[in-house]
Order: sequence, then structure tokens, then C-alpha cells
Amino acid sequence: MDYRYLPFFILVFAPLSLLPYTFAAYVWHLLDTLAIVVAVVSIASIYRTEFPGRAKVWSVAFFTVAPYFAMALDYGNVQLIVTAMMFAGLSLALKRRDVPAAALLAIATAVKIVPAVTLVYFAITRRFRLLGLVIVIIAALNLLPSVYFGIAGNTELVARWYDHVIRGQEFHETNGPINLSVKGQLRRTFTEVDYTRRVDGDYRYPAVNIATWPVSTIDRIWLALSACSALAGLGLIWWSSSSRRAGALRDVDQGVALEALPLGLLICLMLFVGPLTSKVYLVALLWPVVAVAMAAWDQPLVRRVLVATALLSSVLPLMPGRNIQRLLLVAGVDFYLSTVIFALLAFTLVRSTRARLRLRHVAGAAGDKVATSEY
Repeated sequence: MDYRYLPFFILVFAPLSLLPYTFAAYVWHLLDTLAIVVAVVSIASIYRTEFPGRAKVWSVAFFTVAPYFAMALDYGNVQLIVTAMMFAGLSLALKRRDVPAAALLAIATAVKIVPAVTLVYFAITRRFRLLGLVIVIIAALNLLPSVYFGIAGNTELVARWYDHVIRGQEFHETNGPINLSVKGQLRRTFTEVDYTRRVDGDYRYPAVNIATWPVSTIDRIWLALSACSALAGLGLIWWSSSSRRAGALRDVDQGVALEALPLGLLICLMLFVGPLTSKVYLVALLWPVVAVAMAAWDQPLVRRVLVATALLSSVLPLMPGRNIQRLLLVAGVDFYLSTVIFALLAFTLVRSTRARLRLRHVAGAAGDKVATSEY
């Protein structure tokens, strides 16, 4: 099998196997649809303060991510459910509701390992109680299937999952969906990809490479670029969180909304540097798009780039022809669109952090002046 999940996932959804296939498919589709609602409501709950551009922000977000949500619904992919739980857990964590947040983040991570990357943010912001709860719940969830499979059987299943999903990356690189992370883009651009090796016969993709460098060389470049991007991104998140702690906001809702921005950056970083980013993974862009639009809609540059990204994202999938769509996929249009959102988030986070530091400096100088005059 191309995709494998941990035993916890098997047991949770095993009851669907007792239903007629068509009915089980409708139940699964309903779960995916509810997941979209949960994802949207979770993000919307972060932004309680009204402002005139709210409807425009959500319209831009809709047209940016609608193709990815439509694909995930069509495939019936569990990524929608995992993403919804991750968004719900993150929004609750920002509101300091640690127990339900930890439970949701742990369940999402126990189904797919990707949400674990977001936990780095809570390490940077010193939310160690939340991190501890997540780790304990993840351990419990992965031990739970031992009741059915036995300790030895469950351990063997987890080991097989690790070998196939974590260690066996090359299998997924060859046979999985087109990789839209920087690793996949580098390989398609600078190496000769042999699509005929795919075991499912899905090999009619055009070559878009401009060079034929060794794969090992490109992978070293990917590792170096990923390491630099990760260090820069995490450093920016640390700098931003430090400035927020130093100048604590009295408006709680505003503080929660500001924290959504670095989390959006972390989500984009996860999609950018990951060893394999499938197109359905880009449903997670909903959080970053809303976060950057809410924070910088008054900036003409950010607003125009977001609108252009939304137009491209929604129009290109409508271009007719299987060959055109395959070309757009391997050319990495979705990769570049997500990278643009990544860059906008980084730009907006730097700008907002500098503005916050300037305000604090001005306030501090004013306070010193008042104190001096009183003396």
C-alpha cells in the first residue's frame, strides 16, 4: 500500500467497515464536510474584532484554497479531518484552553505526523504544560491499540509504519502524488524524473527539468535550503514572540489574533521544507491566508498580491485539458503560490514586530520624559 497509518487510525474508523460500502462512503463524506466547517469556524473564532474588510478577506481565502478543498473532498482524503482538528487545537491553544487543545493536537498527530511540526511554536513560546499534555496523550493513543492487537502486535505495526512512512521516503517520492515541497520542485527542475517507475501506471507527466544533476546533489541542496529556511523561520517566530511577551497587550483578542500570524508562518514552513507535500496538504493554507490578510489588508502590496494569488489559484484548475493540468502540476504552480503566501507572512510578521517595537520604544521614551518632568 502507498499510504499507511498508525494502528490508532485503524481502530477509530474500523466501525465504518461494518456498514454497506455506499453508506460508509456517505458517512465519510459527511465527516469531511463537517471538517471544513470546523476548520473555518476555528479560524473565525480567533478574529472577534470587526473590521470593514472581513468579507473581502474571506472571499480571497475562499478562492485561494477552494481547489485544494475540492480535491480533498473528491478524493475523500483524511487530510481534511486532520487539518480541521489541527486548526481547532491551535485556536483553543491560543485562547489558553490547554486540555482540549492538547487532545485535538494529539489526535491529529496520531493520525498523521505532520501536525507535530506546529508544536515547535509552543516550545518557542514556553507553553510546556501544553506540550507535556500533547506528548502524554499521543503516547496513550498509540498504546491503546495494544488492547486489540496485543503489545507485540501493536509494536510491530508501529515499526512497519515507521519504516514505510518515515524511513521509506523514496517510495513515496516515486509513487506518491507530485511533491509540492521545495524538495520535489528542485528534483523536477534540476534532475531527470523517470515517471515510468510509478507502480500505478500514472506516468504521463511532461519533463520540465532544465538540468540533469545527480539526485544526491539536489537532495543536499534541499537539506541545506531547508535548514536555512527553518532556522530563519523559527528565529523570526522567536523574535516576534519575544516582542509580544515584552510588551503584553491589554486587548486579549488582539493578542490571540497576533499569535495566529507566526503559526501561519510555521504552517507554510512545514509545507515548504517537508520531504513530501501533496496537493491536498495545501488545504492548510487556509490559516496562513486568513492570518496575513487580517493582519495586513490595509497594505496595498500585500492586498494586491493576495488577490492575484487567489485569482491564479482558482482560475488555473479550470483550464481544460489533462495535458495542461499535468504540466501545471509538475511545473509547480501550486508550489510557487504557496511560497508567495509564505513570503507574505514573513514580510508581514517582520513589519508588525518592528511596528510593535517602535511603539514600545516611543511609549518608553514618553514615560521617561514624564518621569523626568515630575522629578
